[in-house]
Amino acid sequence: MGLAKHCELCDNRIFDIHTGTTCRLTNHKPEFNKKCPDIKFQNNHVNRIKEVNIEYHKVVSTKNLTIANFIVFLSIGIAIMVGGYLLGTFAWDKGVISTVPIIVIGVGFLIIPLATGPLVKYRQGIGVERNKKKEMDELLASYNIEYDVEIIINEDIHGNKDYDTKLTFSRVHYK
Repeated sequence: MGLAKHCELCDNRIFDIHTGTTCRLTNHKPEFNKKCPDIKFQNNHVNRIKEVNIEYHKVVSTKNLTIANFIVFLSIGIAIMVGGYLLGTFAWDKGVISTVPIIVIGVGFLIIPLATGPLVKYRQGIGVERNKKKEMDELLASYNIEYDVEIIINEDIHGNKDYDTKLTFSRVHYK
C-alpha cells in the first residue's frame, strides 16, 4: 500500500498537480515506515469513509437488477435462437430453403451481449469498490480506527437518489 494512501485520509495533506501529494508539516513527500506519526484525522478521513462506502453501496445495490437483466435477456436470446432453429427445421421439412431462420438465429445471438454486458460491468465495479473499501479499512485498522456506517437513501418523486451516511466510530485510538 502506498504512503500516499495515508495522506488521502490526513488533514495535513497538500496536493499539487505538478508535485503530487506533500505533507503540510514537512513540505516533502510522505516519508515514514508503516504509520505516519503526524497524521491528523479530522475531516478528510470522514469524507473519504463516506465516499468509499457510498460508492460500494451503489454497486452492491445493483446486484439483483443485474442478475434479473442477465436472466431475462439470456432467456429472450435463447428463445429467439430456438425459434429460428424450429422455423428452419419446419421450412426444411416443407422443402423450402430460406435464409430467414439464419437471420433469426443471428438476432438471438445479438441479444446475448445485452445480458452479459451489465453482468461484466457489475463484476468489474464490485471488484474495484471492494478493493477500495478493503484498502481503506486496512489502513484505518493500522491506526486502530474502526467504524460503522449506515447508508441512508433519500429518493425524490422522480426516482433521483441522494445518499447520506450515519457514521459512528467504535474505536478511535490512532496515536
